[in-house]
Amino acid sequence: MLPLALLLPPALVAPEAPRPVLVEPRPGLYVLNGAPTAEIYRLVKQRHITHVIDFRTDAELGPEGVLENERIQELGSVYMRYALAEAPPAPDFVSIRALLQGLPAGSRVLVHCATGNRAAAAICPWLVLDRGMALPAALETCRQAGMRVARTDEAVRTYLGGI
Repeated sequence: MLPLALLLPPALVAPEAPRPVLVEPRPGLYVLNGAPTAEIYRLVKQRHITHVIDFRTDAELGPEGVLENERIQELGSVYMRYALAEAPPAPDFVSIRALLQGLPAGSRVLVHCATGNRAAAAICPWLVLDRGMALPAALETCRQAGMRVARTDEAVRTYLGGI
């Protein structure tokens, strides 16, 4: 007997969920393109990540997202959440920069959202304004880390252009 997936037309077979990818755009700063999995939790422990910042909205959390705080704390890391819109306004970038600046020296940070787009965008102003990375290099770094939505990219460029 053939599996059902082989009998259905390709359009009716659900695509496999993309595997979470962890990118390190700067030493000790990681961007994840989705929700943490068991493998990612293992990497949080293995790489001694001290802080996890989740940029998902309430609607994106789901049942697994509610447990993330507990799992991260069980690993000895600090969990923070900052719901971020697809096109973040300037005050959000200011708050995120302040949050990142306020972390203890030597912190190892993982940021994530549902796709990596907002997480990568969230760190871009910090890379430019607080870490001295040139804007073109920071934009390219953040695009490679997951910033792929035009509205998000535009919000980052607008914020950085207005400073």
